[in-house]
Amino acid sequence: MREICRYRSIDMKTVKRIFVITMTVVLLTGCSKTEKKDTASVAEQGKVSAYSSEYQSLKAENSDVFGWVWVPGTDIDYPVLQSSSGDDSFYKDHDYLGRVSENGAIYTEAANMTDMCDFNEVMHGSSPSDGTMFAPLQKFLDRDFFDQHKNIYVYMDGNSLTYAVFAAFVRDDKRLLEQYDFTYASGCQAFLDEISEKSMNKNVVEGWEEQIGPENFLLTLSTVDKASGKQVIVVSCLIGDPAGKIDRFVDYGGYD
Repeated sequence: MREICRYRSIDMKTVKRIFVITMTVVLLTGCSKTEKKDTASVAEQGKVSAYSSEYQSLKAENSDVFGWVWVPGTDIDYPVLQSSSGDDSFYKDHDYLGRVSENGAIYTEAANMTDMCDFNEVMHGSSPSDGTMFAPLQKFLDRDFFDQHKNIYVYMDGNSLTYAVFAAFVRDDKRLLEQYDFTYASGCQAFLDEISEKSMNKNVVEGWEEQIGPENFLLTLSTVDKASGKQVIVVSCLIGDPAGKIDRFVDYGGYD
């Protein structure tokens, strides 16, 4: 097993190159759209920084709260929890204060660490008919929406993480943390191979395969469409870690 630190071993300029094509399209469409993007960027940064007091207040009410996820351009703007009892089903039908709720809360499974240092942090949320929780993930299946909404933010105590969306698609409703062993680089690569598979129901950023590997840090937002019973996921890659806390060991066991 060898130690990989994203900042020592991965050139962040290389990671950001996955957006060269889409950013070029934005710039070529005219100055007005560019100015709108810059304004939105400032607003996004301000909103992330404003989470601190609200996050601390919620955490004081429920210690299971460990972060906050915000997806600009959608109504996804929620605290993220993990059951301290290890019950992965608890927040399926309980809200962020632990009250019984049909819509549940946004949560991660016990198999994920709450420091966001796993290869793939999987956040789950329901898809109610009222459009709340993770129902807006469906929008990323539209190519225009996918191309225009690039970032996901996660606020944590003392850090605010930025993830760049590079894939959104529909898959069978199988638990990712059970299907893939992300403790090994081979399991990480197996998930990336799934993303690489061609499908009509898949939006991806062109050229992402050359930039993202088992050494990166992914965030997957997951929901189940009630109508089809299929799982809708939006996958993003960490590109911003101001506190420099995101790191892990990458075990290359299993590779020839």
